Amino acid sequence: MTEKPQPPDIEKVKQTAAKMQEVCKRWDALILVTEHMIGELEEQIRKQPNEVYRLKRAKRLLNLEPEAPAGVETNQKVGSTTP
Repeated sequence: MTEKPQPPDIEKVKQTAAKMQEVCKRWDALILVTEHMIGELEEQIRKQPNEVYRLKRAKRLLNLEPEAPAGVETNQKVGSTTP
């Protein structure tokens, strides 16, 4: 009546498994490189003056950073000799 399906060839299964392992390794490498690039971009974004200002403002809002006294500018560079 109906034929029983043949079990897959063990060599073909081993080859397919080896190919899948190689593909997984390549995806893992791609993900690692992508995550590294994202980290570098996030670091560059954190250094942007606008982002630094927004973070300081947010910390002040949450009382995590003391407010600057009136008339004192807090976004001067460290070591600045401007009076």
